[in-house]
Amino acid sequence: MDHEDVWQFTVKMYGRDGVAPLFLTLQERCGLDVNMMLFMFYLGTQGKAPSSISALETAVKDWRDNVIIPLRQTRRYLKNAQGDAAQALRQKVKSDELQAERIEQHILCDTVQTVAASDGLAAARAYLSPTRFDLSQAECDAAFASLCGLMGLSETA
Repeated sequence: MDHEDVWQFTVKMYGRDGVAPLFLTLQERCGLDVNMMLFMFYLGTQGKAPSSISALETAVKDWRDNVIIPLRQTRRYLKNAQGDAAQALRQKVKSDELQAERIEQHILCDTVQTVAASDGLAAARAYLSPTRFDLSQAECDAAFASLCGLMGLSETA
């Protein structure tokens, strides 16, 4: 799988109006991995699905827990820090966090085993579910519909 294609898709979709705030709300509220969700959407647009979402979660868990989350926490801590030096460090940490997110996508690309998908968004729908996150089915459905709408993806792909 082409790492650059996945990254370009991610940047494009995440940059659409309203997408980032919704993803960040889901990340904060229930621990949704934004990279994983965007990867599921990317696969769907390619007519593919992962043979195992759980295998992908396992593949990125240590990286996310030991690199991405600590960088995110550090960046957030520095947000209100006083002084130019602290804010310069925050920008560096922000850049490092973005690079770590990109590496997570490389892990996903290198790990994924795909199958053809008749419903291109089934994997994204399956990932954003009450079995994985502390959300009701109605909340998952509403978030999924909102994301599809904001990203210009048909829910019935």
